[in-house]
Amino acid sequence: MLKSSFSKKINKKIVLIANTSKYLMHYRFLLINKLNKSDKKLFVISPIDKSSYELKKISRFVPWYLPNKNQFNPFDLIKSFLILFNSIRSIKPGLVHSHTLKPNLLISIINLFLGVKTIISFPGMGRLSNSKGIKYFFLKSILKIIFISSKYQLENYIYFKRNLHRVKFIFQNPIDLNFFIETVNSKYNDKFFHLIPGSGVPSIYLKSVKYFSSVEKKTFDFIYCARLEKSKGINLFISLAKYFPDSNFFVYGSLNQSSNDYLTKNEIRLFKNQNRNLKFMDFVDNPLLRHHNDNSIFLVPSNYGEGLPRGILEAISLEIPVVASKKACVGLFDNKTLFMASNNNKESYLKEIEKISIKKKEGKLNQFLSNAKEQVLNKFSESLVVEKTLELYRSF
Repeated sequence: MLKSSFSKKINKKIVLIANTSKYLMHYRFLLINKLNKSDKKLFVISPIDKSSYELKKISRFVPWYLPNKNQFNPFDLIKSFLILFNSIRSIKPGLVHSHTLKPNLLISIINLFLGVKTIISFPGMGRLSNSKGIKYFFLKSILKIIFISSKYQLENYIYFKRNLHRVKFIFQNPIDLNFFIETVNSKYNDKFFHLIPGSGVPSIYLKSVKYFSSVEKKTFDFIYCARLEKSKGINLFISLAKYFPDSNFFVYGSLNQSSNDYLTKNEIRLFKNQNRNLKFMDFVDNPLLRHHNDNSIFLVPSNYGEGLPRGILEAISLEIPVVASKKACVGLFDNKTLFMASNNNKESYLKEIEKISIKKKEGKLNQFLSNAKEQVLNKFSESLVVEKTLELYRSF
């Protein structure tokens, strides 16, 4: 069914693009495998990093130069643009699926000239969505360029012809979708704008069964899984460690010395000296599987412009209680699935942690976590998200 549907409707070459190879391996692995099982010729374009070697095993990998994702140097962007333009022109794909802001901007302009069918995915708006002044204006300008470029294509090397069927947009949450529509001054059109919630939670997280006893515990394993960025809430997470000196605070995430928003090695050294219960574990695959126990609590104190934090889905699937900021809930989670901090400060998180302790003591936590997991199974499984994405491919 999948094979015949693709063969009839689109060119056999599909290109996936992102700002890191790691992104594609982590969030699009099942999609890549599904495409490989069809008769498609899959190409992956991304910068070289530690995940590139794995991508080479499962796709036709095309290395791409892209400056640091936190920088918008015009000369570097022009270089990236020309490399990507030549790659797309050489491959001649029937469909390009681009992810993340900078690749989305470049491919929208490139395919305006080449006329290639394109899907543009926004996995969140990033830290620029929290900025003000020139940076906020910069973000909105980028979105407007992407939108305007998507409505036209070069015709006969002479003029730009309006074509509203060449590009489709995917948003991971309704907040980003509405923000984009408002920014570009458009109206909602279900043939143009699509809401597909994230990349989904892998099946490995959906097979577990867990039971919380009602025995009150005074210690916890608090878990943080994200890049060590201040906008992701790492400082707030660390500040909670002193309130639970007998509990462990596990930090999973990588550093980036080229960004001022990341913790520095000196800051980490200082935090570790001040809080002996802080455990910096670096980047680890599937870290939450290490904490499938009776005293884990997953904290997401992010003020970043998230798309859909997959860590939340993974924790709920493992029946680990989640305390998250309102920003991290992205309009898709509420107090029926997790514990939402009213404000992004220590007091709000301490209050929600206390609620978990009370529910556990009253014997109500198991049912709460079981109900939340069922919602994830019904709405956010990786297989469901991939099928929705493939349906969008076929719609061309």
